[in-house]
Amino acid sequence: MKTENATTETAVAKVPRFNETLRQRLLELRAGPTKALYSNNQMAKKLGLNSSYVSQYCTGNGFTGDLVTFEKRLEDFFRNEARRKASGVETIVTDETRSIHSALETLRKLNEIGCIVLSSGGGKTRGEELYIKDNPLAIHFQVRSWNNDKHSVEGALFKAVGDAGYDNRTKRAEFMVQKLAGSDRLLIIGDAHKLTKAALQWIVDFWEETLIPIGLVGTHALHELLMSDTQRFSRIQLWNEIKPENPRVLVTHLAASLMPNLNGELETVCDLGEQIVSHEGYYRAVYKQFKLAEEIRSLARKPITHEQAVRAAHTKLLRDWQLS
Repeated sequence: MKTENATTETAVAKVPRFNETLRQRLLELRAGPTKALYSNNQMAKKLGLNSSYVSQYCTGNGFTGDLVTFEKRLEDFFRNEARRKASGVETIVTDETRSIHSALETLRKLNEIGCIVLSSGGGKTRGEELYIKDNPLAIHFQVRSWNNDKHSVEGALFKAVGDAGYDNRTKRAEFMVQKLAGSDRLLIIGDAHKLTKAALQWIVDFWEETLIPIGLVGTHALHELLMSDTQRFSRIQLWNEIKPENPRVLVTHLAASLMPNLNGELETVCDLGEQIVSHEGYYRAVYKQFKLAEEIRSLARKPITHEQAVRAAHTKLLRDWQLS
């Protein structure tokens, strides 16, 4: 009897703990009007995994893959789908995203803590997304004005790590140190310039205890935050500043995505787009201007060119410079 009970308990322990909310989202997506787009094979391609894993996950039993990796990629898929639908623009690889990827990889290989700096609108978020897609075990925390304190950072990291083995008597930070020390899992902090000083100090202390690689991704305001404490600054020596060097690729992608039927105006519109990139706002400014331009064209009482629409949009946005 003892042997049978032990066998039963072992079998139960091996049953994967699915994220049921995530699994239901996938089932609802596959049952909707566009279900043909989300077959096992189609989803497998989107996730970069074996189609059998999709089938096993949907049925809820017999899952033989790496559940953590699968669910992480599924979360990324839903996040990217929401962004794509909201913006109307697919995330593509650019020089900037490659530079972000390379900088994060360097931190991961060296197990260092370092900064990756771009101007606002330069592609930080999309670069982070592409890296996480390729590295689903990386931990990502996006700083907002309402979660920039040390308690929010600790709570988000605890949620990402999971509470398996947590006894409620140990401090959460100590538990995470024990769980992550030597794991080489990269922690990416998006919009790190919004962190409070106490939160940044918590992150630096956590790195010193675990030596896991940590990437602080933000704007140039991050430098000022670090310089406010020379002791903390001395621990973060790796600094990567990324600037748009070949904006034409992304500008062209934005134009084609947001303004269909450009026909012979593509080059002219992209020339205007490169002017916008050279000013404050970078690609985010291009996106807003192109999107507004298409709206202006659709509402115009008489036909206007795309160039005219882009110039008209410029006058309706907060700009302190003129298009040439």
